[in-house]
Amino acid sequence: MTFRLKPLAAVFLLAIAAAQANAATVTLDGEHFTISYETEAQYLFGVPRLVDSTLVFGPSGSGFAAKSYGGNNVTNATFSFFITADPGYKVSSFNLYEGGDYMLIGDASVVSLGGELRVKPVGEAVMTAAIRPSLPLTTHTSFERFATTDWDTTASIRPTAKLTSAQVSIENMFYSFASSSQRGYAFIEMKNVELGFVLTPIPEPASYAMLLAGLGMMGFVARRRSQG
Repeated sequence: MTFRLKPLAAVFLLAIAAAQANAATVTLDGEHFTISYETEAQYLFGVPRLVDSTLVFGPSGSGFAAKSYGGNNVTNATFSFFITADPGYKVSSFNLYEGGDYMLIGDASVVSLGGELRVKPVGEAVMTAAIRPSLPLTTHTSFERFATTDWDTTASIRPTAKLTSAQVSIENMFYSFASSSQRGYAFIEMKNVELGFVLTPIPEPASYAMLLAGLGMMGFVARRRSQG
């Protein structure tokens, strides 16, 4: 029995080693911040890239979609990464934009989308913002016209505390339903995702001291004027 288990254990360890070798961390350098994520997380939106201070995703291949010729279909996935501000800076806001198109053929056909922008600062509470379409996804077409309708959505998070590092995730869920008895068809697809970051300097203690001194001087002058 021992002789049989050793080869199996060796194969298992080799498989783990191969998986670890294939996994890698990607680091993107932005202006006053860095982003890191695992290469295995690219399947949802394709390979993300930085354009100025915006993380841009472009779905590749079949993209991220849900479609139904009869019955229903649900698609969901989450992309996660870490953001770290450079020394002397903080992340003041996260601004998400998503866009795509959909098609509804048949009165019973429906599509829906949802999700969540999630920011978890190190050692602090989670902040979330719901991802919802800006307009109802209710425009129907026909097989003769066979046209899609655009949709978009936005979500923002503005931390109130000094945020210098956090785990960020974008969760998306698509749903489609179409009745086969009505020759229905339902389709919804993601076309692009953009997550912008706003970085602001953190005032140094000397700056705070100068600010307080200035406020104190203004208060002193105001009192002198009121006494005069």
